[in-house]
Amino acid sequence: MRTQSTLWGYALTGPAILLLLVLLFIPLAYTFQLSLMDTDLSHGQPQFIGLSGYIASWTDGELWNVTKHSVVWTVCVAAFQVLIGLVAAVLLNKAFPLRGLVRSLVLLPWVLPGVVAALTWRLIYDAQFGFMNSLIAKLGFGPTTIDWLGTPELAMWAVIFAAIWKGFPFPMLMLLAALQSVPQDQYEAARIDGAGRFQQFLYVTIPSISGVLKTVVLLVFIWTFNYFEMIYVLTGGGPIRSTHIAPTYIYELSFRNFNFGEASRIAVIGFLFVLLISLALIRQMNKNESRS
Repeated sequence: MRTQSTLWGYALTGPAILLLLVLLFIPLAYTFQLSLMDTDLSHGQPQFIGLSGYIASWTDGELWNVTKHSVVWTVCVAAFQVLIGLVAAVLLNKAFPLRGLVRSLVLLPWVLPGVVAALTWRLIYDAQFGFMNSLIAKLGFGPTTIDWLGTPELAMWAVIFAAIWKGFPFPMLMLLAALQSVPQDQYEAARIDGAGRFQQFLYVTIPSISGVLKTVVLLVFIWTFNYFEMIYVLTGGGPIRSTHIAPTYIYELSFRNFNFGEASRIAVIGFLFVLLISLALIRQMNKNESRS
């Protein structure tokens, strides 16, 4: 009976395992194989160079810049998406007129396709006719023609702001659902003990939704690191490569320079970075759960 049950389990999970093998593990193995090759068209036929390609990638300087941009991009976007999403979820969890309509409107940035959202922000940041410069002028700072996407010192922050706007509704939605499951008697007990609103939020709300909050942080971190279309549509990695992150740099190496070996090395390094951070976050989540 146990053998039959085991075989039935393998039969049910087999298609999913096969799908993972075809769509994930085989491409991953092929990417790693390519990362050990020199596929630069200017060097002739592809040649096996082993791990020396990884060393060269770190010593040429460009990978350091891409890594720095990726870290700044991921940390800023993920942190503020979760923070703003948490604040919005707490506010939208309160009862007020037209709450359902407001909740629907707040979800619009997340519902919009990424390319549409990026094109919208491209118009907003336009140096000549964009809403951003017009708003600055109406606030009394005088006429301005700031090139938000064409200035290396401003481009990354402009794209980060747009990405925060695009993605914060997802954490908000997840955390709002978690907030609605918090027992009200815990708040009543906290009020009886003399706890104020901030203390209730700190000692009742946060512990009650901590499991969902940690999962949201993990998901947003992974998605933000791999996010492509916002930067690609707004800046394409420019100006002067000041907004290049791992996905856009991989795209440039692969489909513009046709250097698939170098692109594969960046992809493998990015994969290992995300994997290690994700494992660290999951381990921390498991530790906190075992303590509770």
